[in-house]
This record gives sequence, C-alpha cells and structure tokens, in this order.
Amino acid sequence: MYNVVMKLSLNKLKLKQEIDRTEILNWGIMLFVLLGYFYEAAQESSWIGSALMCVLVGLYFGLLSRLLKRLYYSFWTFLGLFAVFILFKIFGHPFWTMSFVAFFAALVLVGIQAYSLWSPIFYPIVSWWEYDFRYRDDLRVRVLYREEKSEGRLTDLRRGAGCIASFKNFKLGDELEIEPFDEVHHMAFKVEIMSKRKYSIGRPYTYGVRFQLDESGDDSLFRNFVKFYKSERKIKQRKKFKNESA
Repeated sequence: MYNVVMKLSLNKLKLKQEIDRTEILNWGIMLFVLLGYFYEAAQESSWIGSALMCVLVGLYFGLLSRLLKRLYYSFWTFLGLFAVFILFKIFGHPFWTMSFVAFFAALVLVGIQAYSLWSPIFYPIVSWWEYDFRYRDDLRVRVLYREEKSEGRLTDLRRGAGCIASFKNFKLGDELEIEPFDEVHHMAFKVEIMSKRKYSIGRPYTYGVRFQLDESGDDSLFRNFVKFYKSERKIKQRKKFKNESA
C-alpha cells in the first residue's frame, strides 16, 4: 500500500470523541507494550536488550501517530505488522506471567482501535483500481443540497456511515439528502459531511458522511438500504466474473 498526496479535512468538533479515543488508545497500547518489556527484562535480566526494544517501540509509535494524524492508508499496514509482532510476543510467554498479560492487553487495545477507525468517515473504501464503471463497488445516487440536485456515487457503506464521491464542492458540516438511482427502491436519507478528501485534479471529492437516523422507521429503512447496496455489489461482481470467463 502507498500514500496518495491529498488534502484532508475533518469535522474535529463533531468527531472530537472519536479522535480523543484514538489518542488514548495509542498511549494505552504503547504503555502496555513497554510494561511487557519491563516485566520481560525483570524476569530474564535482559535490561539492555529490552531498553533497546523500548526505544524502537517509541519510534514505531511515533511513525504510527503521524500516519494516523493524516489518515494515510499505510497506517493499516504498519498496525497489522505491529499486531503480528505482539502475537509473537504473546506466544513467547506462559499465560500466567505479567509479560503475557501486558502484551495481551496491548493486542486487545489494537483491536479496539482498529474497530473504531474502520469507518468510511476516517478510511473510506474507494475502488480506484476498477476503471470500468459497470463493475465498481459503488451505487449511483442523487444528491440534494438546498434544492440543488447533482449526481454522486456511494462508494462505501459501513457502521451507519458512508462515503460519497462527488465533483460538487461541499463544506464540512453540510447536510445533504441522498437517494439511489433506482425506480423500484424509493429511499432517501439525510447525511452530514464529517470528512472531506481531495486526491488530485480530475478526481471527485470524497466525503465521509454520517447518516441521520432520528425519525421513527429510519432504522428499518436503512437496514433495507444496506441490503440493497450489498446486493447491487454482488450483482456487479457476478457480471464481471461472467464477462471475464466468457
């Protein structure tokens, strides 16, 4: 994976709780890893080696923090490598030792952090590699903003949030209404823009949005919309497989 030069904006006021939680988890993971090495050094009397590893862990977390602050996708590569590293440390200690407990706690926090960040608001999934629009994992939608209609594409839909690709330049905090280009499923949803990315000239803006499901019946309608979105993706995948095998 590699980083793409982009301009990123976050609604830090609305996302303050999520951002604060991520920072706390970062400090917690590093603390438990350092504790694991401390108990390991005390048990094996390998203070020099453990001190060196603590320095390397600190440098590694500095890199992770910078990647996370800018929401680079390479953050997931480095976080995954770190999780594998912690797994090896866990299996290298008996389960009753303090080192095992510390490294295991660090791994649990890594899982919580990954789950918290796995959202279209922070890391939207956009299939730029698929140039044929017939097979892209997205859904054409109408976007209504202040009685002005435009076209966009819903490229991701997870955990009550989504990602909309549009050439319209909206602002953070703008409230939009979206509905699919579908004559059978008449559904419309209000969303609020929480994040905004611009990768390069010629590409649309990528908006991380949060669905506003306040009214009664919205939850049931949204679940149906998620099923419809997933079914459309499966239909496109089957079409692509048939055309490639033909």
